[in-house]
Amino acid sequence: KFVMWFHLDDFMYTYRCAGVAQSSSPTGPFEYVNGMQPDGLPSLDMSLFQDPLDGQAYFVRSVDNKYVGISRLSRDYLYSTGMISNHSVFEGMALFRHPNGTYYIATSHLTGWNPNPLMFFRANGKSLDDPQWVEMGNPTANNASFNTQPTYVLQYRPMVGLPYFVYMADNWLYCDKSHTGPARWGYLWGWRARHTTTDALRDACYVWLPIEFKKDRIEIRYREEWDLEDPFDERPDYIYDRQLPEGVFV
Repeated sequence: KFVMWFHLDDFMYTYRCAGVAQSSSPTGPFEYVNGMQPDGLPSLDMSLFQDPLDGQAYFVRSVDNKYVGISRLSRDYLYSTGMISNHSVFEGMALFRHPNGTYYIATSHLTGWNPNPLMFFRANGKSLDDPQWVEMGNPTANNASFNTQPTYVLQYRPMVGLPYFVYMADNWLYCDKSHTGPARWGYLWGWRARHTTTDALRDACYVWLPIEFKKDRIEIRYREEWDLEDPFDERPDYIYDRQLPEGVFV
């Protein structure tokens, strides 16, 4: 079975629950299984992580926006089995594990729908029972993180070369699907969009960027476009060849 967890709530965040559904196909249809506050804890921003080394699945969530809690899932992935560790408050959690065994998590600050500086943490601990998270700063070096909030980190194996990780994120407010004109520059630099929050959320989009592991840091550079099979070419980024529009400052 394919199992899907989702944030089950109303517009006012009254319930603060997770919903669970399952299907025989990743494209559905999905059958609703259960709605709950996992481990009896009110849950807001949430995500899942399956450890590539042992197959164990985990539920990660912001507990009432007071702290982040991690729980193991049952073998059928339908229920949480108790919180095993917690950390100070953040949201937009995307947990992943490097082939060398190190856990990482990409997160954001709590600023509503507005983008903010991305936060990356590395675990000094050997397990998620005691991860000992150490903050690594903002790998985008951009105060609005290119107007993104983390949603997932995926490992991809190209046809030639070593596997690498892809930062997958939401652009909630400043998505310009034409990628032309002033709104496109807002997409890159945090320039305020011209539409309302309600309209923007209806038109939200995704941003995918490759993650570069350097000797002493992690980098996520903005690319107007990039090749999934050759993500780290050294061609100049599109934005550096263009003059900033009038009224936009970096």
